[in-house]
Amino acid sequence: MNALSSLGVGSGVLNYDVIDKLKKADENAQIAPIDKKLQENINKQTELVGLKTMLDTIKNSSRKVADYSSYLERNVTSSNESSLKVSVNAGVPVQDLSIRVNEIAKNSINEVGLKFASRDDLFSNADTMIKFYVNGKNYNIKISATDTLGDVAQKIIDETNGEVNASIMKTGEGDSAYSLMINSKDTGIDNNIYFGNTLVSNDVANGALSLVDGDLSITMMDSNGVSKTFKINLSNENTESKQNANILKEAIISTIRQDADMAKLLDNGDISIDVSGDGKRLILNDKRGFGISIDGTKSNQLFTNRGISEDDTVVSKSHIPSGLITGVITIGNKNLDLSMITATDNTKEMNETAIINAINAINGYYAKLNQDGYLTINTSNGEVNIKASEDNRETLKKIGLESGKFMDWSILAKKLNITNIQRASNANITYNGVSINRPKNTIDDVVGGITFELLSPSDKDINVSITRNNSLIVEEIKAFVDGYNQLIPKLNELTRYDEDTKIAGIFNGVGDIRTIKGSLHKALANTSFFDGKYESIIDYGLSFNDDGLLILDESKLQSSLAAQPDKIMDFFKGGVTTINGKEVQTQGIFSLVLKELDNLTTGDNSKLKLFEESIKNDDKRLKADRARNLELLNSRYEIMANRFAAYDSQIARANNSFNSLNMMIEQSIADKKKN
Repeated sequence: MNALSSLGVGSGVLNYDVIDKLKKADENAQIAPIDKKLQENINKQTELVGLKTMLDTIKNSSRKVADYSSYLERNVTSSNESSLKVSVNAGVPVQDLSIRVNEIAKNSINEVGLKFASRDDLFSNADTMIKFYVNGKNYNIKISATDTLGDVAQKIIDETNGEVNASIMKTGEGDSAYSLMINSKDTGIDNNIYFGNTLVSNDVANGALSLVDGDLSITMMDSNGVSKTFKINLSNENTESKQNANILKEAIISTIRQDADMAKLLDNGDISIDVSGDGKRLILNDKRGFGISIDGTKSNQLFTNRGISEDDTVVSKSHIPSGLITGVITIGNKNLDLSMITATDNTKEMNETAIINAINAINGYYAKLNQDGYLTINTSNGEVNIKASEDNRETLKKIGLESGKFMDWSILAKKLNITNIQRASNANITYNGVSINRPKNTIDDVVGGITFELLSPSDKDINVSITRNNSLIVEEIKAFVDGYNQLIPKLNELTRYDEDTKIAGIFNGVGDIRTIKGSLHKALANTSFFDGKYESIIDYGLSFNDDGLLILDESKLQSSLAAQPDKIMDFFKGGVTTINGKEVQTQGIFSLVLKELDNLTTGDNSKLKLFEESIKNDDKRLKADRARNLELLNSRYEIMANRFAAYDSQIARANNSFNSLNMMIEQSIADKKKN
């Protein structure tokens, strides 16, 4: 047993109970007061956090009431929201507008008349293409004889990057259950879909425009397949005209309508004469896919591309080579043995001539070289059939052809029988007597900061009223009043002192906190000079009760905001007023409140921030003092315990010696009694 663990064994007096009692007395004298101060410090930190939170709440409301942007909120109403919805940005002038929605913008909707029994039906029994023009782009969607209805719909979407949507709809039963709809994604004239061949002019210049015989002619195919040329004449002496494309459009329509066969094509939509969405370019379209050509001395001023021809049904993929070409191919119903019409010594040109002549000899077939030197094949019925046995596939490939059935657009267009259900068009509104056209139904560039959303045409003017939205100011003042009325009782509690009980609030002696109530009250009680008199918060629905709390008369505040919005803004946030003939910048009530609150809480040098730092420093100091004093006490009583152990050992030895001597004496006495 070591000396400390057996403390008190020898003496029965010098034990740990004695040391603990002595140490406890010293801790009560030296450590307990520090612990009490530490707990008070914790309470101060806790209460300060709560106080700062309350101050931040009313500070946030003060900042919004003192912020100019809070007074820029607007309400907007439309007398016919089923036709027109209006949204406005902050700061838009208060005003009343009158709008009439004449037309809403529309997209192009087209239905394919050819019906299908299922989505997986083959679209066509031949290789072909769907041709259309939309929003400045020509699209030639290649269709394979193996493509299904679903495949074609997806190709249209993919190759136009979604600008044109092809959707399959179930509109019936049996073999005619499904229809293909081809629609433009966006609205506006430029998103009208023109199927077939489309020729677009340059921008038609403004100013005077005069056309006489020989200046401009247009050649198109009539309903009987006869090519006809129309000379366009017009005289527009208005040098300020900005509508020459539209004037030219009307002149062309008027001219070709004089031909009965052409008039029918205009009426059924097979031919379209339009202008672009911006009204600057002329659009000529033949839905059937026939050629369009432009001529005349002024044609090159109007058109960069002065012609578009009907597409060739088949175009070879490579040039015809020289020399002997062996093998048998079938064009239409005629077998062509190429070894019989070509020879080893033939040049490329000789072979081209021989093959073209052989194809042209087939009834209804026409072959030639295009401008790039590739073999083209067309027929009188718009369909080309090319075949070759397995052994002769390479022969076809050698002259750039492939086996299959091919159909041009003019034939496919008849089969598809596409009906335009809705033409793409611009929206049109009348604003202040001015007609305004836009490609979309969301219009945000007529009046700055105002957006019109067109929903449907209206048969009369729609009244739009833009008013101030004072709800934000009212709600923030209500929030300020609530926060202020929670803050004041809390400040009273934290800084109180009761003379009778001598009980003080935790911040009773802190000047920066004791003065908060007075500084805020002073800011709120400030007066401003307006219209020759001084005004206070009482004039705008705010007042103090006997306990120093705020009372809000909301109806009076609302009335003031409605009647004198600029005046109340200057009173709350500050502004410029005239005193004795001089313009003076004044600080608003809530600007003053915000200034006081910023002094208390904003920045590293704010009053409460510095006070918070001093509390934290006190906490660190007290903890250091406690640790140091506790270390000294522990060291002192460790030394005392060691000394007690030494004394106890000496006492134990003395007790042991005395006990031995006492036993010897008692034994001697006992022996004497026996004798």
